[in-house]
Amino acid sequence: MPSATTKNERERCAALLWLAAFALAAINLRAPIVVIGPVLDPIMAGLAISAGAASLLTTGMLLCFGLFSPLAPGLAARLGLDRAIAAALTAVALGALLRGIENFPIMLAGTLLTGLGIACGNVFMPSLVKRDRSEKLGQTMGLYTVIMGIGATLAAASAVPLMRIGESWTLPVRLWAGLALVTALSWWWLARRAPAEGSTGPRGRITALLGSSVAWSLTLFMGLQSLGFYTLQTWLPAVATAAGVSQAGAGTMLSLINLTSIPASYVIARSAARSHHPGRLVLGLCALIAMALVGLMVAPTPLSLLWAVMLGAGQGGSFSFALTMIVLRTRRAQHAAMLSGMSQSLGYLMAAGGPLLFGALHGVSGSWQPSLMLLLGLLAVQMSAGLLIARPRMVALREA
Repeated sequence: MPSATTKNERERCAALLWLAAFALAAINLRAPIVVIGPVLDPIMAGLAISAGAASLLTTGMLLCFGLFSPLAPGLAARLGLDRAIAAALTAVALGALLRGIENFPIMLAGTLLTGLGIACGNVFMPSLVKRDRSEKLGQTMGLYTVIMGIGATLAAASAVPLMRIGESWTLPVRLWAGLALVTALSWWWLARRAPAEGSTGPRGRITALLGSSVAWSLTLFMGLQSLGFYTLQTWLPAVATAAGVSQAGAGTMLSLINLTSIPASYVIARSAARSHHPGRLVLGLCALIAMALVGLMVAPTPLSLLWAVMLGAGQGGSFSFALTMIVLRTRRAQHAAMLSGMSQSLGYLMAAGGPLLFGALHGVSGSWQPSLMLLLGLLAVQMSAGLLIARPRMVALREA
């Protein structure tokens, strides 16, 4: 009979193996999105494509998230969660390999395949935490958002140096594709060891959530926080330079937003899981974003770095809060997958229109002030939705 010490060692090894696989999956749900951006100019030059065509390799991902996320709960219901994650990571790996081929139609097909995999993976991860780490929910969701942020930062920062080393933009893309392939293989190995899961039938359908006010509040919050984040990721450098900030300073602002969001996301996830009054977190996060937006309008130059830090903390924390609430407001792992699919699908479709509307308002008015005012107005709606989510209510499902 194995001793208690041997049993404890096996449990620790199993926990470490789970965390390693979890971390690898989280990295591969963000790094492939951003690795293309820093080398987009060489891609355009090498393939002789326009900026509009090249943008499909980056912004096309966002549309994939919105279109493909509803498929994920049904896939998990049919395959079982572990096998579904392995399948999603396989799609990410194969798509990433295609994106490393110097042919635009093939790269575009790879973008769609990678987008499909990431869209499904985004839905599965909160469900995985609900199933396997519900006793450490805040800590694990915080770790998830931190690892995604680190993966995105590493992919963006290493892309150009790796391109110079390999004398081709394909090297960084292929290296991250290789990591995705290793991750997919590791998850297939884990899935073989996991017990088989039967179909959950109607419970895998997102339509069962359409009558839930909690689900709609979370979807609205997720969509508006994503809209604000991706809009400023696209337009903040232009807003800052128009106000007198140097191009280098505008780039530093963008870097600070992303760096600040990493610790903020961890702190907010743990706080949301422990707090008896999560509405206070919503108020604090939205206040940070609001002060930063007002700061960009009235005093953009002298305190530009402060506004960037506040935006990073507010937006990173809001994203983490939304993901944590997906787990907290559902009773079962499959329900978490359904809520994740609904909120991320509609949320990312909502977010995709943000940069376009923000730029269009500037084109009509000739000023960035109306565009920033729009974000402030939408932030008020986001705060209201967040306060509704903060109420201690669980998602109600109806049979489809």
